[in-house]
Amino acid sequence: MGILSALSGGLIGQVGSLIDNLHTSQEEKEEAKIKMEELLQKRDAEIEETIRTELQAKERVMVAEMNQSDNFTKRARPGVVWVGLGMMCVNFTVIPLIESLSGTALSVKNFPEEFWWAWSGVVATWSIGRSMERRGVSSNAGRQAVSAITGSKVI
Repeated sequence: MGILSALSGGLIGQVGSLIDNLHTSQEEKEEAKIKMEELLQKRDAEIEETIRTELQAKERVMVAEMNQSDNFTKRARPGVVWVGLGMMCVNFTVIPLIESLSGTALSVKNFPEEFWWAWSGVVATWSIGRSMERRGVSSNAGRQAVSAITGSKVI
């Protein structure tokens, strides 16, 4: 939210200088500046509320997923981690080993950049959740976050 405030502050300065150039009294200029600042603060509050509502909706979806009885959905994040590790192991270890033992050239494929970004994001999120789970979380919000990330019930 600091970025929005900084941008709004710069905008207020620009609008303020524009208002100063108008042919009005000093009181009218100050009143216009105050009204403009109120409008910008109202807009920032609406943007913040929209972001908060969106995050709450995402949290409710994740909590609903974790509370269902389908273990596959609960274990999807660790599944992505293990499948990614398996793909890397086959591609960068097994295939080169087969190539060296058999003398045939099986081409090792480099994974696209999107794979690395997505996989590392899942691994990072899951690792943070597991670390928080192991250390124990005292707040209710922390327990909900750990539960959403790891799929386990944190007491």
